[in-house]
Amino acid sequence: MTPRTLPPFAALRAFEAVGRTLHFTRAAEELGVSQAAVSRQVKALEAELATTLVIRHPAGNALTPDGEVLFDSLQQGFDRIAQGIAEIRPASDRRQLTVSVAPFFSAVWLTPRLSGFFRRHPKINVRLHHAYDPPDYARDEVDLGINWGDGNWPGVVTAKFLDGSMTPVCNQRVAHRLGAEPEPQDLMRFPLCYEFQVSDWLTWYASVGTKVDTEAFRATQIDDTHALVRRAIDSDCVALIIRSVVVDLLDSGQIVQPFRQSADVGRHYFLGWPKLRRDSTETRSFRRWLLQEIAREP
Repeated sequence: MTPRTLPPFAALRAFEAVGRTLHFTRAAEELGVSQAAVSRQVKALEAELATTLVIRHPAGNALTPDGEVLFDSLQQGFDRIAQGIAEIRPASDRRQLTVSVAPFFSAVWLTPRLSGFFRRHPKINVRLHHAYDPPDYARDEVDLGINWGDGNWPGVVTAKFLDGSMTPVCNQRVAHRLGAEPEPQDLMRFPLCYEFQVSDWLTWYASVGTKVDTEAFRATQIDDTHALVRRAIDSDCVALIIRSVVVDLLDSGQIVQPFRQSADVGRHYFLGWPKLRRDSTETRSFRRWLLQEIAREP
């Protein structure tokens, strides 16, 4: 049998993550490496295969036809590998629960609370699958998701978990310059930033009864929650953020909420699990624990 000649596995894994997320930063967070490392791996793979796999563009990345072919093959291969590992794993190790969760929400809310779950359920292992979008339960080895969106995902049972209303935040220096009783228009003296849609800013302004010239309105998108919060802490940026995930930062004074009002933008954090999959004891236990934890929130 002729030995297989394959590119390095790390490069294939990096490209598969980029192909799935169409985002180098998100792929890097998922793999636990730097964005530069993922970019180097993909470039090395393209050089070895003498073809372009990813079209890089500030407005959004896309796969080339060759990239689509390779991505489909890799996904099928990784799925087979995962299936094989699951089949040979000892039964004692199978009480594992895989939870899909956005990286920032995982870091600031879920992970600090997990020790409480482990004390209550010491025989259940929890693996966190960091991803921004809801999982494809038909293909991904995921049992439960805590995901951001409208909750209207085909084939998924959802329950609203955490309010997604947004509010402007800034650092103490900007708050001081705004003054004790700022007007909503005063925010426009500073760079405005957002994560998801620029219309979220317009929704917030409408919620406080302020008319905005939508044609002239300008704000910068930073499509990573970690980076957006860091920008609000370190610079003069006023960031529109999901209030419920930065409560601890507000309490500590690292960021300030200059206006009490938060706007419902129609998207929240939802618990999700597949309709057609049998609900395991582990999934029910974790879901019950999550709902008890959120009920304790002020």
